[in-house]
Amino acid sequence: MRNYLKNLSKRIACRVGVEPGNFMGVCLAILSGFALMINGAIGKSLGEEIHPFLVTFFRSAIIVAILMPAFILSGYERIRPTRHKYQFFNGLIFTGAVLGWFWCLPRVPLDMVAAIGFTSQLYAIIGAIIFLGEKSKGWRWVVLFIGFLGAMIIVRPGFVEISPGVLVLIITAILFSTNRLIIKWLSTKDNPEATVVWMSFWTTIFTLPLAFIYWQLPTLTQSLWLVAIALVTIISHYTMTWALKLGDIGAIEPTTFMRLIWGAIIGFFIFEDLPDLFTICGGLVVFITIIYSARRERREGKPRREMTN
Repeated sequence: MRNYLKNLSKRIACRVGVEPGNFMGVCLAILSGFALMINGAIGKSLGEEIHPFLVTFFRSAIIVAILMPAFILSGYERIRPTRHKYQFFNGLIFTGAVLGWFWCLPRVPLDMVAAIGFTSQLYAIIGAIIFLGEKSKGWRWVVLFIGFLGAMIIVRPGFVEISPGVLVLIITAILFSTNRLIIKWLSTKDNPEATVVWMSFWTTIFTLPLAFIYWQLPTLTQSLWLVAIALVTIISHYTMTWALKLGDIGAIEPTTFMRLIWGAIIGFFIFEDLPDLFTICGGLVVFITIIYSARRERREGKPRREMTN
């Protein structure tokens, strides 16, 4: 099945004139963004009934309970880390990011959560050039900058009051961008499955003291939603980890602006949060950057395709 999907993606990528690795990475990143916003919607609802720090603990513990035995039975080598201290450090960074994210969900509209999260894209691109040695094409910087402006249209800094939730989200964005850089670096040695499992493992360990402080026994309905959020998280982490392994960060990052669209749609249908004019205009700017990025990748991929024919 994996070989079939791999060959299928290569054929589609060649047909549209895009590098196979970047094509598959972009598709996985879009799926990851959708799963992340579903994750956010569930977390936003649960955060009003259970403390967000406790939600973070339960989510990570359930992920470990699902993935760790499965991978151990199929072969521990798949999740054996080769860089233990970096997996530990990545888990620490990821824990801080997730705690901040879940804390903000009940306090900030979902579309704004997605918009502020876009600031992490610039940090990731800069970090990839400085620390990972990736080559960044000039037009990708333009796409990211315009997409960033679209996000700022939604946030409107200096025109509306910046709440504590917004400030925490900005810090969270920096932590998530650092996390993605470490994942990209770890993917050269460790399997993506290993990174997903150990991120959740260390998050469970780090949030255990908070779970004791804010402990409450979830109801049956809440337990089912906690399992659901864990499953959606597995999909989001797994697809993003593979996306970063297969494609360049410069190609992957612009697609994450789709989270704004997902956030606005999910926020409207589930929480009845009607996007205002600024959100709609900013979303339109974001959408245009994604379309342009896809078309530019296609044009630049055509010469490579012709050379291989």
